[in-house]
Amino acid sequence: MIVSRTPLRITLGGGGTDLPFYSNRYGGSLITAAINRYVYITVSPMLQNKYKLNYSKTEIVDNIDSINHNLIRECLRYMNVRNPVEIHSVAEVPSGSGLGSSAAFTVGMLNALHYQMGNLVSKYSLAEDASSIIMDILKEPCGKQDQYASAFGSIIQMSTNTNGKVTVTPINISRNTVAKLENNLLMFYTGFTRPANQILQEQKNKAEQKSQDDIFEYYHKIKEIGMDSLTCLESGNLKRFGGLMDTHWNLKRGILDDMSNTDIDNWYSLALENGALGGKIVGAGSGGFLMLYVEDFHEQIKKVLGEQGLLFTPFKFDFNGSVIVYDGKHF
Repeated sequence: MIVSRTPLRITLGGGGTDLPFYSNRYGGSLITAAINRYVYITVSPMLQNKYKLNYSKTEIVDNIDSINHNLIRECLRYMNVRNPVEIHSVAEVPSGSGLGSSAAFTVGMLNALHYQMGNLVSKYSLAEDASSIIMDILKEPCGKQDQYASAFGSIIQMSTNTNGKVTVTPINISRNTVAKLENNLLMFYTGFTRPANQILQEQKNKAEQKSQDDIFEYYHKIKEIGMDSLTCLESGNLKRFGGLMDTHWNLKRGILDDMSNTDIDNWYSLALENGALGGKIVGAGSGGFLMLYVEDFHEQIKKVLGEQGLLFTPFKFDFNGSVIVYDGKHF
């Protein structure tokens, strides 16, 4: 049995500028960070001549083409798996919650299959192969941020040129700043989710319907805010970083009418009234996790949002990316 562990991610600046409808014209730049919330994938050989798949459902099928789960089916095809396998997946957060679980699933699946087949694979290849499956084969309207964050781990600046080429640069951040950032970023589960591909498709449609001077102006500003956020993180100016999160969220809400909703707006206002400097919904929007930057009054904000039914979800950063944690022989 092979077990891979792959981290989920949060975005710290420039989110959305990796989407092809923008990056293919202007290039994208963002800051993303892997966190210690994971997707686990197990792969083991099947003695029977069938494929057994366990996720939120169970499938037992005779061949790969009969698999309903899109990501599992295409990963097995992509890797040219010839012998039947049993696959289990476990995620530490619900799907559709904005932390990049589909990409983590795909990266973790490919990592486990490569290991089982005896292949040495780079983190760059894992990210690119996962991107090919999600974006090129399944035609999902997403960018490459999630795949790279899950594969590489750490806190990175990710730049995408107009040809889709990605450059990953670890940011120059001190340990003290990392510790302070972990302590002051508070994340709350809202209790409702929405598939990111729906929201991203709406953004793409809006971009195609409006003039470049309209919708793309939002993304130009978001990219600028991301670069400013990078400067703040590298200089340790986290108070300004928190303020930039607020600027970013107010700008992002202008992209789509349902990027937020009345509940999210009320929770965010409550957080600001009780000491948060800024925040946003993590991921595409419309639900999932509300992340706040808070330097003081942590317990007050936890209490106030807890009374609203939000679940405080602590996390730390992950610096390993997708790894094999068990192979039945060496661990």
